[in-house]
Amino acid sequence: REREEQIHALAERSAREHQDGERALREARSVRAEHRDRLQALQEQLEQLRQQEQRLHQANPCFPSPGRPRREPEPFPTERLSLARQREQLQQLRDELSPGGTGTLLGTVPVNGLSSALAAPVAPGAQGLLAGFLPPVGMFLGDGGDRLASAALYGHLLLLKHRAQMDHDFLENERIFLESLKKRP
Repeated sequence: REREEQIHALAERSAREHQDGERALREARSVRAEHRDRLQALQEQLEQLRQQEQRLHQANPCFPSPGRPRREPEPFPTERLSLARQREQLQQLRDELSPGGTGTLLGTVPVNGLSSALAAPVAPGAQGLLAGFLPPVGMFLGDGGDRLASAALYGHLLLLKHRAQMDHDFLENERIFLESLKKRP
């Protein structure tokens, strides 16, 4: 009789742990999907910044040629950042978010790169995800505000890069967690 109760208690505990594991797996998948949507929104914002950079360059093609980029740039440099330098930084971000880069999230960016990732529809609510954190770049572009506009664009790029890295780190931790759940008996 006692042995039967032990087996019954063990079966109940096993069922509870299985249900807990399933629930944790569903939650982790949900969080993973949210972060994938957030990454997609960040990639879309990067593309918008690239397009804005092109428009700025077309409007004022006499921007200075790029100097040698600093290793640790000042947050608000006193000299005007050139569009070529911003282009290099944007390309570096793209490289990190592309499938071969160090910031690659497995399965989040298609093989042919960033531009096709932007073609996918953005999840509801993801479009305005950064609206509260980033001021619109257009507010920095006023009469003679080239230095401020460059600093604003550079700040946007740094913030996006930081958030993309944070998302990458979080999703990597989630992947490890999901793998550990799969390996549990």
